[in-house]
Amino acid sequence: MQRYFISRHSSHLFSLKSQSSTRLANTFNQHAKLAFLARYGYHQQSAHPLFPARRLGLPIKTLTAIAAVSMATSYYYLDSSSTSSSDASDKKKTSSVTEMASAPISAFSTSNSTSTIAQLLDDNNRVAMQAKSTSELLLALFVYKLCTYPWIVDAAPHIIKLAETLHLQDPVYWFVKNTFFTQFCGGETAEECVATMTRLSQSGINCILDLSVEADLHVDANAKSDTSVSGKYGEQEHKADIVLNMIKNCLKTAAQGQHEEYATSGAFTAIKVTAFAPPELLLRLNQVMFYLDKAFDEYQVDGHIDSTCLKHVIHHICPPPITQQQKDQRNQILSQLADQHKALDYTEYAKLFNLMGSDRDIWWGTSDAMTESQVFLTKEDLGAYDRMVDRLDQVCRLAQSVRVGVMVDAEQSYFQEAIDHVAMNLQEKYNRRDDQDHAPTVYNTYQMYTKAAQRKLERDVERAEKGNFAFAAKLVRGAYMVSERKRAEQLNYESPIHNTIEDTHASYNNGVIFLLSKLHQHQETTGHPLTATTAPIVFMVASHNRESTILTVEEMERQHVLPRSGVVHFGQLFGMQDQISYTLGKNGYSIYKYLPYGMIDEVIPYLLRRAQENSSVLGGVNKERTLMWQEVRDRLSAGAGAVHVVPLESANVADSGSESNDLSAGVSTETA
Repeated sequence: MQRYFISRHSSHLFSLKSQSSTRLANTFNQHAKLAFLARYGYHQQSAHPLFPARRLGLPIKTLTAIAAVSMATSYYYLDSSSTSSSDASDKKKTSSVTEMASAPISAFSTSNSTSTIAQLLDDNNRVAMQAKSTSELLLALFVYKLCTYPWIVDAAPHIIKLAETLHLQDPVYWFVKNTFFTQFCGGETAEECVATMTRLSQSGINCILDLSVEADLHVDANAKSDTSVSGKYGEQEHKADIVLNMIKNCLKTAAQGQHEEYATSGAFTAIKVTAFAPPELLLRLNQVMFYLDKAFDEYQVDGHIDSTCLKHVIHHICPPPITQQQKDQRNQILSQLADQHKALDYTEYAKLFNLMGSDRDIWWGTSDAMTESQVFLTKEDLGAYDRMVDRLDQVCRLAQSVRVGVMVDAEQSYFQEAIDHVAMNLQEKYNRRDDQDHAPTVYNTYQMYTKAAQRKLERDVERAEKGNFAFAAKLVRGAYMVSERKRAEQLNYESPIHNTIEDTHASYNNGVIFLLSKLHQHQETTGHPLTATTAPIVFMVASHNRESTILTVEEMERQHVLPRSGVVHFGQLFGMQDQISYTLGKNGYSIYKYLPYGMIDEVIPYLLRRAQENSSVLGGVNKERTLMWQEVRDRLSAGAGAVHVVPLESANVADSGSESNDLSAGVSTETA
């Protein structure tokens, strides 16, 4: 009998160079196809039948293994040189998927909350899978399958470290690049991400472009820096200057990747404040902010603090005055407050001691003689602080000029107070509501798994309202739960993290409801529709949790906040929870994918975290894998009547085992 194998298929999966691909393709030869159709009563002209691969003699697990080998060796690309008259038929059968992937978002968006919620609740919704090539689906299946083996996930860091020690990292990096890196990252450089950004935009999905956080650990020490700094922070600031230039390039690329004909909103770039300053400086700054907040909470009465209590704050936290003039200036301010019987609320209190404020030298000015054991911030610290602010100013100015938003990422609690201080000051400068030509530029991140998150959210909204600038936020649950609890136990203080997952869910959802109610209140008061350039609040629901996403969609409908107003965004990580992302994009909601990039060795810590996340939420991953398999099988089934077959006299028939079809869906445990 003459043997055949597939040489062209809409999936762009099989390669003539791979023996495993040949064996897989040979399974779907014309003879087997016709025999199957005849056996089960299907006609050549009938609608594309969905059949389990095992009925063709192909076990699902074998297909997994073969496809994995094919992808891991990079031999899944189509030999596109062969063409025939059957190509037109093949393209016609796959045109619906192609058209959906290339159509502008306005062509298929509905913005109907009831329809959107129904699609989000539909466990069989395959809109995300239909927008991907078969090679992308099989790659995701392989990566997710690896994540189901805890021993692989747990051993991965040790394997990588051992390979690096033995100078055998090249094959390990090669494997990582062709699997996990391709699944969860946009490329090695910002420029490589543009193609991914373009493809996502065609499904109504925008991007948050992110230079990997670990990239600043591997910058070239000999690279050119914009400043020359000596002292204890010299080397770290040199690296910060280099990272600054890399972030500027990231901003320009994000602007280049924007596609107005598809997107509902502009692009973003994610930054970490720790990349712009020496960690030791941020630790010391964090102490200052922590003690200032703690002092206010202890001394306040009905949310206000008087001049007498301010004297205690100054004595315990601020450095002693170094000149008589500085001492007189402090006394004058306190006397005025006492004479007016004025007590400060939190916003006024924070403004008084603001390190970016005009009166900074009155409260924080100190001499070279003062050491770290005598003051919280030395004169050298203040100089490094100013240079950090200058770097961030450069980022925000460029971002505003190219109309790209800046997402300030949250970090560990021992940095977070300092980060919040910097982010809110940048918002006050770059999110001015009297400049209605721009949407807010700077977004801060709120980790709602912390016990203080709701209070912090409310305080910052109040500060923005009083300061006449737009409050812009990204709400996340949090990423440092294990390390934060461990640190609290070691240092014997109360954990800042909520005790139960239910408390975290409640905190997150209450934060969303609070912000939406504020937007509704503004809309009712002004009588004007909400827009990104005029609204007092713009925020992102950055979550993989389907329930929180649905709650937000429902609450937007109830509070009359339109999906296309540009004041509420949604966000998920690239390569994860695509069912949510593509459904929201299809229905006209502002949706973003967090798209990291960097050299392989720089992003490995990020990739390990993604593997651990997918391993811990196995139920949700299993469901996605089920949908992916269904989509792949449908395509193989649908394409069977339109493939271009070529004789292959020497080909061997693929094995025909009888393993069971392992496609059981787990219970979703999404929490992120």
